[in-house]
Amino acid sequence: MSKIFLDTSDITSINSWNSVISGVTTNPSILKKEGGDLEEICKLMDGRHLSVESGGDFLQQAETLYKWLYPFSSGLAIKVPFLDTKGNHNLDIIRELTEAGITVNCTAMMSLSQIILASKAGAKFVSLFAGRIDDEGGDYKEVVKDCVTYLDNNFFDKGCELIVGSVRTVGNVLDCMKVGAHIVTIPPSVLQKMITHQYSIFTSNQFENDYITAEQLSGQRLGTSGI
Repeated sequence: MSKIFLDTSDITSINSWNSVISGVTTNPSILKKEGGDLEEICKLMDGRHLSVESGGDFLQQAETLYKWLYPFSSGLAIKVPFLDTKGNHNLDIIRELTEAGITVNCTAMMSLSQIILASKAGAKFVSLFAGRIDDEGGDYKEVVKDCVTYLDNNFFDKGCELIVGSVRTVGNVLDCMKVGAHIVTIPPSVLQKMITHQYSIFTSNQFENDYITAEQLSGQRLGTSGI
């Protein structure tokens, strides 16, 4: 069953969707745009997943973030990009953090080959950017499907999970879930569109207008039930 993460650092949005999400993902761009208190988000997650991204000196920053935030959330994962700004891989850093007991979410990946390498380095979560694959004309649905198949066949006993991010439409979300994505992380604006259908509103209005109360249906016999 696919899980839903919320791709945001906005506290109001997290509270609004808290009943259906299994975790929250953030990145430096989200935090810069939306703000948000990471300690408060940790407490809201209450042990559920929270991804916070390392940058600069990846290893040092990852360790600092983990020491700061882990006491507030046992579900903390540190995001490390697969490549640095010069195109060098961060696989050694992922391995070192994993061996130190830090949960890693390797992020900003666009291919099955990258997913294979990150998972072998020890990442507990591997993040594929479906929207950016689509931007370049790639078939993101097939890439998601291939990644899920690979992870399920090779890491089923270690629990490495695929997070699909960079989703921009409800269609993207449904496509990824239909091919078995373990997790889809969704912006609040896209999640909001998933609830809306004109006939759901129409039908709710119809039923509400025709509603007969429980007291009326029972002939007022419920009035002294003590409920």
